[in-house]
Amino acid sequence: MIQRFNLKCLLLASAFAFAGAAAHAQTLHVAMGYDPVSLDPIASSDNGSIWTQLLIFDTLIRPDKTGEGLEPGLAESWTISDDGLTLNFKLRDAKFSDGTPVTAEDVKFSIERAASEASGWGRFYRPITSFEIRNEHEITMKLAQPFTPAFNNLALFAAAILPKAQVEAKGDAFFEAPVGSGPFMLKSRVRGSRVDLVKNPNYWQTGKPYVDEAVLEVVTEPSARVMKLEAGEVDVALDPPLNQLKDLDAKDGITVGQTIPYRADFVQLNTTRRPFDDVRVRQALNYAVDKDALVKGVLYGAGKPAASAMPVMAFADPGLQPYAYDPAKAKQLLAEAGYADGFEAQVVVDSGAATSRNAAIALQAMLQQVGVKLKVQMLEGGTQWETTKAGNYDMSVSYTTSDTIDPDQIIGFVGVNPERANAYHTQWKDDHLNALYADERKTVNGPERGAMFKQMIQILHDGAPYVFLYHPASAWAVQDKVKGFEILPTSNFRLEDVKIAN
Repeated sequence: MIQRFNLKCLLLASAFAFAGAAAHAQTLHVAMGYDPVSLDPIASSDNGSIWTQLLIFDTLIRPDKTGEGLEPGLAESWTISDDGLTLNFKLRDAKFSDGTPVTAEDVKFSIERAASEASGWGRFYRPITSFEIRNEHEITMKLAQPFTPAFNNLALFAAAILPKAQVEAKGDAFFEAPVGSGPFMLKSRVRGSRVDLVKNPNYWQTGKPYVDEAVLEVVTEPSARVMKLEAGEVDVALDPPLNQLKDLDAKDGITVGQTIPYRADFVQLNTTRRPFDDVRVRQALNYAVDKDALVKGVLYGAGKPAASAMPVMAFADPGLQPYAYDPAKAKQLLAEAGYADGFEAQVVVDSGAATSRNAAIALQAMLQQVGVKLKVQMLEGGTQWETTKAGNYDMSVSYTTSDTIDPDQIIGFVGVNPERANAYHTQWKDDHLNALYADERKTVNGPERGAMFKQMIQILHDGAPYVFLYHPASAWAVQDKVKGFEILPTSNFRLEDVKIAN
């Protein structure tokens, strides 16, 4: 007997099925203040790029959510020799988003690329001098001499594992449409506007991501991010204005969260220019700033005064105190340096960062009390970065965050010269700190190494190439239907863990 189908009913059933599937598909909209500059891990140092890359690529290991340890990524297990010179990794059975397997050859290629002269992070990986591929899922890395941060640095975004064949075939064009093994794939990107991501069907964490798509909307003005959240246009707003947190949290349907990550805010001082070449002037500026008042008035209490440009993380010295607010001491030091009548200077500020703008205005008033007249120049964020990097500035309101849990990365960034940023473009240099930095990198992780970090941080405090301000909380606001969103101590976020309640 021939079975006859009712074509009309079949088409209707199919239509309902597709409609149901479409209705079930979930898209998470996140408003953030930074536009990714690059999707190439070795060519990035800005947060917008780093946060986006961590959603597309994987590393062998990664910081855990506490920020105090490391957990498996693409490597499901590892061993480290007692002398720290041999690192052996066993890879999990993972695939890139196009379905090709992640192999030890991809790992070797990616770490060698991270160590190359083309890499902005090459110094972190060049101590790894050889690789041995044991099989497709096992690789051994060897160091010629001790380099304690070697293991931790493999958790840095710059060590993202890339598909060797595709990168070699496409070159720089690969990063216009990158393929990774992370939770999401790049769907499209409009520079300055948005990044559209879709779920990686081959992601190694079974069942994740929970959402089908994630849209990162670039909204540079904090108040505008809040307006979009309140209008229901986005599900998550990063870094809302701190003075709006209480009101936001009181609104029906919105929840606010905050944490103090590995971050420090400060004013960079160009130590190649007078009067900032004089340590007495730099210390005077620190004594002239009421940090408690800044935390209360600029951060609305959401933060802590800073004693250093280093975040409060592993090996931090709890006994190190911020410079006291002492205008009389500031005037005394300025007089000793030959500036009894003060001086004039210009401070550059990211025009899109409300907290930095407010801090600059407060600093202007505080420093006026000791005879220092500040002219505030607002610049677009990228322009400010290029200006300070080129050394074309007196003072610059800035900050730093740590992407790893080991302080080696960040002390090298803010305190060491020469290094990749030359004490974060201040050009300040201290030979003793430099020597300690070299020593800690070959000292076994433990109390002796910790004591070296405390010495370095003290030297940085005393040398004062920055006006140390505060450690601000990172805040976020979400629609109540969003579950599981949080900012980690390393300042990034994992959207694979986020759910949208029906």
